[in-house]
Amino acid sequence: MEDNRQTNDQSKGGEAIVRWRVGTVIGLLAVLLFAGCRAQPEEVEKPEGEKLPPAVVVPEPNAQTKPPLRLILTTEKSMALTFNGLADRETTERLLDALDLEGVKATFFIPAMRVAEEPDLAKEILERGHEVENGTLNNVLPEGLDYEEAYREVELANQIFNDRLGVTPKYARTRNGDTSEAFEQAAAEAGLELVMNTISPKDSEMKTAQDITGYIDRFMVRGAIIQLNAATNPAVVDAVPMIARMAGEEGYGLTTLGELAETSYGGAYYKSNGLTVNKNFEEAKPRVVRNFPVKEKVVALTFDDWAGDRTISRVLEILEEYDIKSTFFLIGRGVETNPQLARLILEEGHEIASHTYSHQLVTEMTLQDLQKDLIRADEVIAEAIRETPSNYMRPAQGKLDQDAAKKITAAGVDYILLYDVSSFDWNMNLEEQEVYHRVVDNVKPGSIITMHIQDESHTISVLPKILDELKERGYEFKTIGELLSETGL
Repeated sequence: MEDNRQTNDQSKGGEAIVRWRVGTVIGLLAVLLFAGCRAQPEEVEKPEGEKLPPAVVVPEPNAQTKPPLRLILTTEKSMALTFNGLADRETTERLLDALDLEGVKATFFIPAMRVAEEPDLAKEILERGHEVENGTLNNVLPEGLDYEEAYREVELANQIFNDRLGVTPKYARTRNGDTSEAFEQAAAEAGLELVMNTISPKDSEMKTAQDITGYIDRFMVRGAIIQLNAATNPAVVDAVPMIARMAGEEGYGLTTLGELAETSYGGAYYKSNGLTVNKNFEEAKPRVVRNFPVKEKVVALTFDDWAGDRTISRVLEILEEYDIKSTFFLIGRGVETNPQLARLILEEGHEIASHTYSHQLVTEMTLQDLQKDLIRADEVIAEAIRETPSNYMRPAQGKLDQDAAKKITAAGVDYILLYDVSSFDWNMNLEEQEVYHRVVDNVKPGSIITMHIQDESHTISVLPKILDELKERGYEFKTIGELLSETGL
């Protein structure tokens, strides 16, 4: 507890104040008396070996823990705006007024001692339509606290929220949004979900409103949990309208954590393709497809790699405008960062397959490394989309030899998809017109066209021009799965 006390009791009588605060909370819970919360007790000497009496019975740690909530798995173009701490009344009311003016509702993680000190201010936050959640008892950092100390922090806070506000918290967050195994266990025992953040501008370091807004702008993504510090930086108040308008211009909504969580698809059942490590690969018979044997003017438009929300969303918008369904070969480690974007691709009616996990050259990987990479990619993508991905893959850079193809097939992959038309849209050293001609000059019936979803690429600018030209020539677009089924390969 020593680190915890140093962090939260800055006055001269630090140790005595900790004893007084805990005693106050115990009394508040027992007899609903509250007047002593503001008083500063006289310094008292603590007898050697004396321990503070527990205000709650700490249970044995048996509950199943869950990973902290860093992101809401949703395809809605919305983000949760959250605040840590409770500032003085004047600053808090300015913040609430700014939120009202923008029509934004937020979630406030408030230390329970501040609720005990200013219950009317906490109630005003609720009355203005915002959420209040468990900011621990003393606004603690997780480092250095054992399970019992962490449990008292969250459970005592729960009781104060219930007694003073009539609220049963669902979520908890530490002062800096960090976590520890002890805190995760304590939260689980207290029936709470521990929340971290997706975007934290470190505004407690007194950044300006412009700095805070610019940071959020760089990392905006649907389902993000934005963490700001209401009690430490007055610039947060001025940042609210800037954040709201910036998000609105990009088509994002801002809402509470609870409301955003209601849009989550995270509970859906899923399974992967069940790929395995298989050393017996010599007799494997790979099915490698570079194009399809068709006479009709039909092609498969495919996309490789991974990108941010803006790029992926814009590619999907273009495909929707042209009524085209494509196949996306996704890099597993990219999907891990923002899994909801993979789900978005699926929900838009497109097909999803693997582009490996690490995007290493399969021709240079050992058997075990290659197959484990494929397994991890398959599992990551399945978890992200909550469905089984199409059981085919495309190797990084399209590089493949017979040995690697057999290893991939032995792991359980049904098809290895290459291509006969490569756009090179990722190469910013090329002119856009050269990318355009690399596609339209080489396409033929049955072609597999490869393009890329990368934040720095020609894709978004050149894609509409390519689609216009190919549609003008009478080409139809189908997914890899559709063409595999139709051709019987």
